[in-house]
Amino acid sequence: ATSVPQTKAKVAAKQRMCKPATMPEAPASSKAMGPPKFNPMRDILAGSIMAATSVPQLIAYAETVGYAGYRGLATAGPSLFAWGLSTGSPWMNAGVTSITALMAKTDLDGESFVAEYGEEEYVRLVSAYSLYVGLASIILGLVGFGKLCGKTPKPVKAGFKWGCAVGVVASAMPNGVFGGGSKQLKSLVASSAVNGAVQWMKTNVPAATGAVNVTNLLFAVTSPHLWTIIPAVLFIISTAFVMKASKLLPKWLPPGTEVIIAVAAATLYSMNSDYEGGVVGEIPSLDPDAGMSLLGGKIKIPVEIVDVKSLIADVDVVGRFGGSWPMLALSATLFAAVNFLSIMGIASGFETENNIPWSAPRELIAQGIACGVAGGTGSGPVSGSM
Repeated sequence: ATSVPQTKAKVAAKQRMCKPATMPEAPASSKAMGPPKFNPMRDILAGSIMAATSVPQLIAYAETVGYAGYRGLATAGPSLFAWGLSTGSPWMNAGVTSITALMAKTDLDGESFVAEYGEEEYVRLVSAYSLYVGLASIILGLVGFGKLCGKTPKPVKAGFKWGCAVGVVASAMPNGVFGGGSKQLKSLVASSAVNGAVQWMKTNVPAATGAVNVTNLLFAVTSPHLWTIIPAVLFIISTAFVMKASKLLPKWLPPGTEVIIAVAAATLYSMNSDYEGGVVGEIPSLDPDAGMSLLGGKIKIPVEIVDVKSLIADVDVVGRFGGSWPMLALSATLFAAVNFLSIMGIASGFETENNIPWSAPRELIAQGIACGVAGGTGSGPVSGSM
């Protein structure tokens, strides 16, 4: 068995000796790689497609954080722009992701806070938390945490991604199959046989919010007879279409077209029928005096700037962590560290597949800058995204 490769190697060596001297060919994996050349038309088209296909995610992740979906659209631009100026990656995007949305809501106990103080105060709370996560990211970048992340075992990364995927499904399922969304699901669970287990976990293991959410998810999946028919059908059809569209649509259509088609079709249906499921709702108009002005007021950018000093001085973020500043610092640091795992995975993939080097300290600092800008514009913490 060991003689076969040796024989092939000898034959290959003789063939190389008989060939005329030429420059060695570059490995196939290194061809057409490296940072892309600047092409304004291509970049504008790519940016437009990304902006359009991101709309459903921006809305969904804003609702996952715990505030109105339209805020995801209103706050996405500034942090993404700041990320583009500070990152070293030509392709990686940034924004509120499924990971950051779930962690922010869990860390701040968003549901109970909104129930007690209302959405406007919750937005200020999330914004202030974004500032602390941004500061923690920058500090981690300066002390060399990025190199330590590179030693994370692959099974841990894989398990982390699977866990986040389950979290995304758990947050999307209620609005997908129930007309009343998560409120309807919770009321159904409260009157079911699994309510005892849910209440036990809330009482004895209050930190196990993920276990409660997964229990609710399992109840929803195993109770199709309780689903609201039309929203559930739309949910299933849209999901299946996005998953299988690459085999159905013409190859010349740009990536993301399937998302635009699914959203447009579902929206048109809800507008022209007696749709009984949840919708994003009316987007409030911005105060004419609010936002950023350029060129002496000739250009108005509809982005509401939050008073950062007020966020730091007046918002009681530390109160959500039992009044303990060390606990707030630890939570923000862990948030920033976990956040960076997704950036590391994406950047490492681009380095391996496309020969685009990256710097861990730079990307951590870029994450911090983007989170800081997010906090200043009323957004939850952001992270790198595909």
